[in-house]
Amino acid sequence: MKIACLECFSPGNSEADALATAIYLARSGLNVSIIGTDNESNSAATKVLLLDEVVNVDFFSSAPADQFFSEENLSRLQLSLKLFDYIYVTGKIFSLIDKEGRRSLLSELTELRAVGTKIIFDCNHSVASWSDEELAANVYTEILKLTDISLPNFKEESVLFDDKDVGELIARHHSLGVQEIALKNGTKPNWLSTKPEKPPKEFPLENIEQPLDEGGAGDAFNAAYIATRLSGKTYCGSIKQGQILAAQVVLNSGAILPK
Repeated sequence: MKIACLECFSPGNSEADALATAIYLARSGLNVSIIGTDNESNSAATKVLLLDEVVNVDFFSSAPADQFFSEENLSRLQLSLKLFDYIYVTGKIFSLIDKEGRRSLLSELTELRAVGTKIIFDCNHSVASWSDEELAANVYTEILKLTDISLPNFKEESVLFDDKDVGELIARHHSLGVQEIALKNGTKPNWLSTKPEKPPKEFPLENIEQPLDEGGAGDAFNAAYIATRLSGKTYCGSIKQGQILAAQVVLNSGAILPK
């Protein structure tokens, strides 16, 4: 089972996003690659970190983001990308590349899905990352149409899409063709839905302690959920594993737990 995590760091800011998820996936024993770009001053250190975590960096570059996600470069990578069983992508990338880059990336993901690659998406929306909220909503809607597993955050998406409650958000995702939805909602319960015709299932958080640092909790949840699901475990068991890892992360400083 091979999974690629798409990553793109903003200039001057190397905060963990797909990077943290990739590291936790690799620690679970999955064959993980990072595909994307960091700025030149940080890329060498990022590669060292990833290699230490046994994450493949053959597709990681210091090229400008728009250049890396251009149609020409993605076409060059196409045969390699088809070797992956899953592609994990967050909305952050789409906020950091231009219109042509977004079009090229969506086109490539469409072609990959047509040959059997599964797409996993977390919008990971940040108001500060987008100058146009309507554009953000439109881009997320397009990627959700290609998504097999969605890992939304209710607090982030409900503001953008005016979802009145969890059920409305989940129904919107299903209406776009998403089959599997594992929803995060801060310290409130997680929700799971795999059948649009049935009510979603609620998973309250247990043993909540005062968090030290909430950064990275969502990335950790995503990684544990994905790793457990791809190992053949049940949906419910995967939600629980996501909650366990997220609970460990918020009790530590930083998004990535020490080995």
